[in-house]
Order: sequence, then C-alpha cells, then structure tokens
Amino acid sequence: LKLQFLYFIGCELDNKMQLSVSFPDSEFPDIPFTASGDTLVGDVVREAVIEWGIDEGLGFDVSYGGRMLRPESKLLSHGVVADSQLVVSVRRVLKTPMKVMVRVRPLSKREGDVGEGVAVKVDVNNTIVVRADDGANHSFSVDRVFSSTHEVQVEPHPIATQEMIFEEVGKQLVADALSGYHSCVLAYGVTGSGKSHTMFGSKDDPGLVPRVVRHLFSEIDAGGVKLGGFTGHVIELSFVEIYSEQITDLMTDEKNYLPVRWHPQKGEHIEGVTKLEIRNADDGLKAICDGHLRGLVEDAERMEHRKKQRALLLQIFVRSRNNPVGVERHSRIDLVVTPGSERNERPTSLREQSFISIQDFRVFSRMINMAAENRWVPYRDIKLTQIIREIFRGNCKSTIIATVSPASWGWEETRSTLRVATKARSIINNIRVNDMIL
Repeated sequence: LKLQFLYFIGCELDNKMQLSVSFPDSEFPDIPFTASGDTLVGDVVREAVIEWGIDEGLGFDVSYGGRMLRPESKLLSHGVVADSQLVVSVRRVLKTPMKVMVRVRPLSKREGDVGEGVAVKVDVNNTIVVRADDGANHSFSVDRVFSSTHEVQVEPHPIATQEMIFEEVGKQLVADALSGYHSCVLAYGVTGSGKSHTMFGSKDDPGLVPRVVRHLFSEIDAGGVKLGGFTGHVIELSFVEIYSEQITDLMTDEKNYLPVRWHPQKGEHIEGVTKLEIRNADDGLKAICDGHLRGLVEDAERMEHRKKQRALLLQIFVRSRNNPVGVERHSRIDLVVTPGSERNERPTSLREQSFISIQDFRVFSRMINMAAENRWVPYRDIKLTQIIREIFRGNCKSTIIATVSPASWGWEETRSTLRVATKARSIINNIRVNDMIL
C-alpha cells in the first residue's frame, strides 16, 4: 500500500527540511521511505511530496514541530521552524468487526396481567428466534444473547444481570481505553425495550455506565502493568441530550443549544460542551446523576414524549503520558442511548414533529444498513451520527446492545431490531492506538 502526503511550505527556510521516520513500537521492521520535492533555501512556496510503502495492517501519523498534521495540511498554519523535523509515526491498525449483543427483557407487569404470549426463544449458541403471527420462525445469530427471563430460554441457563453485562462488555471498554483505543457502546431498540435500564440502571441495580466509571478509577488506582507505563491520568466527562435535533449540555444549568463542528484535529465534536474533570468515581457518578436531573426538568405535558424520543450521549475522555518514551495517549469511551421509535403522543409543535420524524431510530437503522453494505453513509442527516461517526468503519471499537421485548404483540419490531443489529456485524472498523509524540 503506497500512501502519499502533500505539504505546502509557505515561508522561507534557512535550511532544508529534515525528514525522518519514528517507530513508537519496536515490533516494526524498517519501512521503505523516500522523500521528494524541492525544499531549497530561500524559496517562498514549495511543495514536498512524501511517500512510503507500508503493509495494509499498519497505519500512520504525521507530526511537525510536535503537532499532529493531516493530509494536505499547510505547514504555515502550524508555524514552520527551520531544522524542525517532519516525523512519520507508523503503528499497527486492527480491523475489528462491530460486536452485536442482544438483551431480552422480561415481560412487563401489564403484559403479564393480560396474559401476553412470548414470541422469542433463545438457545445456548447465541441464536435468537422470533415467531411471527403466522407461525413462521425468523432466526438471528449474534455474538452474545442475554436473556433476563427463563420464559424465552430453550434450555435453562443463568439469567442475565447488570453485573453479567458489565463483565462481558464494561471491563473490556475500560481495558481498551487504558490501552489507547476509542470505544463505543450503543443501546439500540424501540421504546420500552430496556435501553436506559441497561445503560444506567437504578440506584439499587446500577447499569453499565456507573459500573464502567467505577472500574476505570479502580484500574487507574491499582496501577501496574495494565497501564503500560502511562501515568498522570486525567479523566473528563461530557453528557448531552439530543432531542428534536437540538443538543443540550446536561453538565450545566445553561439552556443554550450546542452546534456540531468539524475540527482538523478533533474531527466532529460538540462545540462548547462542558468537559468536567473528575478526580474519583463518586464525583463522576454525582455529575452523571445531576445531568439526569437536569434532563428531566421539562414541561410535564412534553416530558413523557421527550423521554421516548431523545438520545443520550455520555463521553469519557482519558488522557495520560509516558514521559520516558515521550508519548501522550488520548482515548475516549462513548456510551449512547439511541432514540426510541414509539409515537403514541403527538409532539407539541410542528417543528418537533418534523425533527422527530427524522431523528427516530429508523434513520439510525438505515445508516447501519448502509455502513454494513459498504455504502456512503449520510452521517450529517442527524446530529447523533455526526458526532459518533467513527463507529461506522472508523477508528473505534464498537458494540451494539440491541434491547428487545419478548412479547408476541411486538414481534415485528423485535424482528426489525434484530435484522438491523445482525447486519451491523458486517461493519469493519479500523482501530489504532491513539498516541501522540510529545
């Protein structure tokens, strides 16, 4: 694989630019590297074309004067300094498929009271079968099935608990973050299927989010070889609600709606969002709890509908350094509750109705299908996918937890959810360690 970078030198240099390749990991052999193009003394505008051959399993970063650059960066904007080195850092890229897990909730009290039947069956081989009204069976295979009731089990096996889901998903999230990988977990499903319970839980039975926060600080405090020589960890949280295509910062009492912007280094990000630095798990959990309370302070007539149609995005930013090696590590954990699909109540305005018709989980489903088919994905159609676009074939280890109801009345929605979720297994992400040379 031959890659080419083009850089424009926009000021005079006293010396020729020096080019070098650095290898942060000793596992890499020498890589053929050539530099061409004029960088003569005294010329104001010259271009240097740098190209090298690497295996498909390797990625690269380019930095100049200690700052990370992107293809076609203008060195002038980064402050060209004579004798500074243009450094190419090569590191391994892992191709990982999106993981798909399913959680089947128990029948609700109302469903039990009316004698609702069960249309879902789960076997021990992580296969889930949905029975249609006409008796036809629709089978889906996923990476893991968590059944929260024996009613859906073909053969008896342990009931899925919040702790079990954390052991399966949460611990790996923390390990990936401390190893320098971006990661994301999405709770995906229709309204009332158990997305919020899986992610946040309750005071007596906490979900994935509070358990991840506690485990992250526990691993940092324990230290040892898991940290790979990195110290001085800084943890920051941001927490937003996306409703009617408006982003509300749940970490502050201000009611301003936030825009999504593109930045050459940060990529798609929420401009002006509060990033709260937290020193321990208790501070983090209090901040998340306060954010939830802010999200619930709404007009009573709109609140029930809003809870069904909003998306929640909690981002955990992890930053650390390995001073002897001269590397700074940045990673991020995205924890997402996608919007529901139910529309039993009319929105309070035509504007809300218009946006909600775009933002519901069906549009998110369409994007998953397009990414799985290796088609171009219109990320900017909704702000949620614009922010977390890296989950679609990008630099992010992604997991979907599809939450479904076993009730026979909702078999069509359950089948639809599982169809999209299983298709997501075809999405291949290209992940790498996010280290920067100091």
